[in-house]
Amino acid sequence: MIDRRILKWVHCEIAGNADFLLLPSILRCNPRLVTPSSSSDYPRDTILDHTQVFHLLPQANQMALPPWTIELLRRGITDVARKASEPETIEKIKNQATEILQDLPQTAAKSIDAMMRTAEVGKKTVERWSRKHTALAVPLLNGSGVLMGEHGSGVPMAPQVGEAGYELMLGDSVSGAAMDERLSQRLQRLLPAGGDYSILVTSNFSSALTALALLVEERQLVVHRSQAVRLPNGRALPDAFGMFLPVVQEVGSRDNILPQDFDGLESFCVVMADVGEQPLELLELNGRDAMQAVILPVATLGQAESAVSGAVEIPSAESMLVAGADFVILSGQGVLGGPECGIVIGRKPQIDSIKESRVWPSIAAGDAARAMLAMTLEVASSNPDGIPALALLGTSEENLRGRAERLATRLSASDDIRNVQITAEDARLIDNGRWRLPSRQICVTHESMAANEWQKKLLENLPAIAVTCHGDAICVDLRWISASDDSRLAEALGGAITVGSSV
Repeated sequence: MIDRRILKWVHCEIAGNADFLLLPSILRCNPRLVTPSSSSDYPRDTILDHTQVFHLLPQANQMALPPWTIELLRRGITDVARKASEPETIEKIKNQATEILQDLPQTAAKSIDAMMRTAEVGKKTVERWSRKHTALAVPLLNGSGVLMGEHGSGVPMAPQVGEAGYELMLGDSVSGAAMDERLSQRLQRLLPAGGDYSILVTSNFSSALTALALLVEERQLVVHRSQAVRLPNGRALPDAFGMFLPVVQEVGSRDNILPQDFDGLESFCVVMADVGEQPLELLELNGRDAMQAVILPVATLGQAESAVSGAVEIPSAESMLVAGADFVILSGQGVLGGPECGIVIGRKPQIDSIKESRVWPSIAAGDAARAMLAMTLEVASSNPDGIPALALLGTSEENLRGRAERLATRLSASDDIRNVQITAEDARLIDNGRWRLPSRQICVTHESMAANEWQKKLLENLPAIAVTCHGDAICVDLRWISASDDSRLAEALGGAITVGSSV
């Protein structure tokens, strides 16, 4: 009886599915076909012709094969031998081998490239995680649409401003009275208005209000009830001086200001604030021993810097002093573009009186903050666009639209994002203020993550991203994000998507 594997092999060879025959293949297929004497006749892996193969086939006394089977074997092996000896077959085998060898480096390169990309992504993920858990200062991309928001502005100071403070913070420079005098003279030269004015720099904005309250020994502080507004720090104006003045004199009614509201007051200082509801106008107090102090949470120092904002009209300390204000209190941060500090500009005799108070050393700014403020004012006066906050104020609407379209296209390529839309709501300087600027937002809906959950994850990311939620989407406003940070923004959003989808 013929072995079924022999018939299968014969069928394949006749069908032309093999080009050559190796002896080991026959031996592995059916070792019973080879006798001990025949297995040593040929070296290993010898290519045989049909006569040699029949030499290895069983003899008639071992296993008889019908004539038709022998004829089939003869024809199939003859055909295989003929094909193996043809130049075209040999050339075809050579070409196929060459192609395989040529493809090996390219395939290997692709595999190595894919592994490197995977390793790079893993490396960046580990680095972000490490920085997130060890960094004290977490960079912020402010996509909330509000410059002076609860999480910070996200806008850096000018490089030379930071360098000025760094030099003094190192501790290897002259300090004491000599440095104090040098900084005072430099700040004095930068005052925007002429006349008998001087400047104080406090540790923060609230300390500047405290410094103004030190004038209570000379004259009473008065707040008109129509000016009982809430400051950006959350405190109402009459309560801002509570530390030193348990009772602030309040006069008038909430609807409007009349001259007779101040009857009965002799020596006083009226305190008013521009919190963004409407432009502030000074009072007509002719014939009275009165001063006027203006609090400007949002302001520039000079009128030239204020003009950079374009359509939105931002108050300035210079404009208030020119209009007749005796004191102007403003913040060093925000649109001014300086360090965290408070600034009091006022009549020189009263400013000197505040400096002589025993309380003043505890609220005065350090040398580094004063040096940074001086450098900020110098840059703003010579090149307003050199202050990043002022430069962002001047960003054109066309610029914002183009950036939004490019970011939307890039984010739409992610499988984890369901939808991306571009909106055109106004950006603001402070929440609920009158200062609004045209802007663009990208509103992104995650495939599986809720908007409030995604918002929280973005704020905990590195860099942190402040966004708002609208329905099931987060909205990223581009007004207060520099164009140079668009790549970081897209990467941070993509990173947040990856983390969120894996949780």
